[in-house]
Amino acid sequence: MRILINFLLNLPAVAQLLHRRQQGFAFVVVLGILLLVTGLALVSFSTSDTDRQISSNNLGNTQAFYAAEAGVNRALGMFTDSLWRAGYYRVLVKDGYKGYYTVDVRDSFDNPALKDSLFLVSTGKSDGTESVIEVLLRPVRYREFKWAAFGDTAVRITGGAFFDSYDSDSGTYASQAIYGPDARGNMYAGPLGGNVGGNGDILADGNMVVHGDVATPDTVIVGTATIYGNTSSSSAYTNLPPITTGEMDTAKATSNAPGGLTLTGGASYNPATKALSGNSGTVTFTSGTYYFSSISMKADIIIAPGATVKIYTDGNIDAKADIINSSLKAENFQIYSTGSTISLNSGTTMYATVYAPNTAITINGSSDAYGSFIGKSVKGNGGAHIHFDRSLLKMNRNKQKFAKVSWHVL
Repeated sequence: MRILINFLLNLPAVAQLLHRRQQGFAFVVVLGILLLVTGLALVSFSTSDTDRQISSNNLGNTQAFYAAEAGVNRALGMFTDSLWRAGYYRVLVKDGYKGYYTVDVRDSFDNPALKDSLFLVSTGKSDGTESVIEVLLRPVRYREFKWAAFGDTAVRITGGAFFDSYDSDSGTYASQAIYGPDARGNMYAGPLGGNVGGNGDILADGNMVVHGDVATPDTVIVGTATIYGNTSSSSAYTNLPPITTGEMDTAKATSNAPGGLTLTGGASYNPATKALSGNSGTVTFTSGTYYFSSISMKADIIIAPGATVKIYTDGNIDAKADIINSSLKAENFQIYSTGSTISLNSGTTMYATVYAPNTAITINGSSDAYGSFIGKSVKGNGGAHIHFDRSLLKMNRNKQKFAKVSWHVL
């Protein structure tokens, strides 16, 4: 009892002590909360700064990558000229943009293993960051010469015409015409490959013989023809690359006429009009590229031994004469025309390559024509024998085009 009385008498003091201890505990709790909030704030500020730096680095890396990619794309556009190797140095992507690029072009001169391929190394920089893209390029091989005859709008071959193929790199036609005789009694080479193609309708009639395919997205009209390959009226459309104004202008500016010509008899060249004509005699070509505003020849056309001749014209060609190409290779006598008509009438064998996607080509007579004849339309009269030279498959007038094969970011 006495203990209880003492406790009750001292209760106010105990209460006051407890109150004081509670105040101290509350202070400690508040101080702890303040420290915790301060710590969280510091951590938040640190995280925010790190995120900002990461975001800034990501932006810089992205800008540097796109700057490098811009360099690659611009360089690809420059390869319309296969000799371009200049590259670029510190080119701004655009005004007010931090990114810039440097492009190096490496070819077989730097690394013989590249052969005809190229390496682009594009370095993009932005805001202190760098991105490097390496791209392997290879030339696009568009085979313009892969038919004996091709007409963009129409092909009309009648009168006992004959088509087959051989390879002049492997020898003469006579040494390869070991097959047969066929249904018309002809010995032939190939045995296939003398293809006839077009984007318009094709008329195969008049006892024509084709040791190859006849194909168009339009219609094949087979009369009395014998076709040993496939016949298709649903082939893919073929786009014939044009002979550009720049290509023709270059031929005009660099023409080897009249210096490369030897004229005899009635053959003549007019320096003022750039026309080649002649009712008799001969015209002999040495190697080179020639431009003529028109050609009207009854004089014999002779390709000098060992010469490679390229003729460009934006006028008409009327050749009623022999075309003598002693190399026996169609690639050594090439004709490129944007004129309206080409008429060839050789009394002897003719070795020639004709590319004229906007020109009507007519081959007259029953002589042998070796090579490839591509025009807006092709018409054969008189039963000409056309032998496609498969060695022309390696020719490519547009070697300057390149395509990306692979790329990676360093």
